[in-house]
Amino acid sequence: MPKLKKIKTESLRSQVYMQLKSQLMAGVWKAGEKLPSESDLCETFGVSRVTVRAAIQQLEILGLVETQHGGGNFVRDFSTINAMDTLHPLIQISENQDIITVLEYRKIIEKGTIGLVVSKISEHDFDYLEETYTRMVALSTTQDCVQQAAADHQFHYRLAQISQNPLIVKVYELINVILSSAMVDIVGLLGTEMGLRYHRKLIDALKTGDKGLCEKLMEDHIEETIQGILQKTKRPAEKTLGTTRP
Repeated sequence: MPKLKKIKTESLRSQVYMQLKSQLMAGVWKAGEKLPSESDLCETFGVSRVTVRAAIQQLEILGLVETQHGGGNFVRDFSTINAMDTLHPLIQISENQDIITVLEYRKIIEKGTIGLVVSKISEHDFDYLEETYTRMVALSTTQDCVQQAAADHQFHYRLAQISQNPLIVKVYELINVILSSAMVDIVGLLGTEMGLRYHRKLIDALKTGDKGLCEKLMEDHIEETIQGILQKTKRPAEKTLGTTRP
């Protein structure tokens, strides 16, 4: 049996994720092998099913596991990931990264990313973004923050891929855990209305080919998210990046 420890402190999702990832990288479960059931993992860790599902969602985004509806969670062949995993210790210091710090990073990078997307996006890409948006709309009627956040995350990750800039894509992949974790927290705090509103505007702006409008919408989207988080958590507004205050 894998050496998994019962979770006793805060940041449950992050801790469950880290333990499972450690066991996967150590080869405790082989490619194609089924992970213990969610019920078994809940009992082993002493956490809720929501926490276990969120951790598995992070593993799935990284390409370590594959969820088969009704069949459980299975280990993927991630041998190519091991080469880049040596970089993870530099990133894991931010496992509990402040949401505002993540959003400040995104505000800078994603504004520039969508500027690159304007001249490179294809009809196939538009189809993907529209399908993802439709999924976001459908999920907005549920209480599943993890799936809502995953769809939102996939939308932004697709934009990174469309940019065709290998450095942007690689960095996005390396910090996927941080970004996806923050997305779950953001959706949990703010809901889905703002995301749906801006994602619709972003798709429509991309269709016009207006680079300036796309960049402004992305910046406004993330800045409004920052302000929403600050209001919800009652944190000082001075912490936002690039925003002047009286």
